[in-house]
Amino acid sequence: MATEIEVGPVKLALNDSNAACPPEGPDRVLVTAGDRPSASQDSLPVLVDPAVDHEQLAIAQRRLDVDEKHQRVLRFLQETGYQAAVLGRTDSLAWLTSGGDLGQSMCGELGAIQIFVNSRARVVICDNVQSARVFEEELAGLGFQLKEWPWSGDSQSLLSDLIRGKRVASDGFAPLVGLCDERVRLRELRYPYTVLERQRLRELGRTLSLMLEATCRNFEPGESEADLAGHLAHRLMREGVVPLDLRVAADDRLSRFRQPRFKSIAIAQKATVSAVGRRHGLCAAATRTVSFGEPQPEFRSAHALAAMVDATCLYFSRPGETVSGVFKRTQRIFEKYQHGDEWRLDYQGFLIGYADREQIFLPNSSLALLDGMPVCWCPSVDAARSQDTVVVDERGFEVVTEAQRWPKLDVQVKGFSVSRPDILVR
Repeated sequence: MATEIEVGPVKLALNDSNAACPPEGPDRVLVTAGDRPSASQDSLPVLVDPAVDHEQLAIAQRRLDVDEKHQRVLRFLQETGYQAAVLGRTDSLAWLTSGGDLGQSMCGELGAIQIFVNSRARVVICDNVQSARVFEEELAGLGFQLKEWPWSGDSQSLLSDLIRGKRVASDGFAPLVGLCDERVRLRELRYPYTVLERQRLRELGRTLSLMLEATCRNFEPGESEADLAGHLAHRLMREGVVPLDLRVAADDRLSRFRQPRFKSIAIAQKATVSAVGRRHGLCAAATRTVSFGEPQPEFRSAHALAAMVDATCLYFSRPGETVSGVFKRTQRIFEKYQHGDEWRLDYQGFLIGYADREQIFLPNSSLALLDGMPVCWCPSVDAARSQDTVVVDERGFEVVTEAQRWPKLDVQVKGFSVSRPDILVR
């Protein structure tokens, strides 16, 4: 059944799917089996036995993926005149190793290792503490070599020996003499995403959406923002998803602080919950809003406008379109509905992928969107936000965090219907 709401003179269709969201059992964290991906869709990282031949399908797929990344780096070296490249940031390492968990800490930017790449080899440089885990659990069967140093020794001596007398590009992990910071151009090698990366991102997006929505359906008034963040982190980590960023805004707090953290504030009427999760090195982000009882008309209107701007961003996220071109269209929408300065109050979107925010989109950015590039638009209006992760595609954008068991708004953009998450009324 569909009803209509108005934002000024514009009508948006509301798909009433609340009926499809029955209440869960009494344990709001553990008893959510219906919200979890089925066994056939499980995509937790595979733990490899390093003592056997590496013929498992998952490892063979990763090896092909790593070989493709190596070839991209080699083409970069040939085009730029560099003799080698060294990667040491967590996101770069995850990209080159097809999802290796190689950070110094769970959410840190710097890796626990470095990888030296040239035309003949890809060499892991790490200390004796890290080497066993790295090669047995993360890189088994992927064609990497090892240069190890004692953890109490000089951490840069091996790398210095490798790069001496060479022109070497790096991803900016360290200001070491002989390394040229080429993080921007090296990041461009990530596009287009490979078939394996697209599938992994698709699976991650579905899991993130399910866990986010289950959390919103299974809490009660009076619980705090921190309670919700804890419930969501628990759900995500059970599915092998690292919660890189969790934001919970109770009631109207989002209107005061557009990038809130979770606090010990009790939730009375509504909450807007945002999450960024990482699995296999890839990141996805999404936002959902829940209300106890029918929300105020002003909030309905603000949410509908945010959804309209978001839908416009999604529709025009196509190969060759520039970020500034998308911005111009959204600014006109804000102005048309008497919110001309709204975009100045918050980030409107960012490049996502192997880092939660690889690049924040600026209004005058000349960045051209590429086929297979994951982006996240996140416009907010007052206390409302609309946000999902999409992959730019020449056949049409793909929303990888598409709402699952959730009410939706259908927004018409150039005659095309774009569905956006609505407010879940409980």
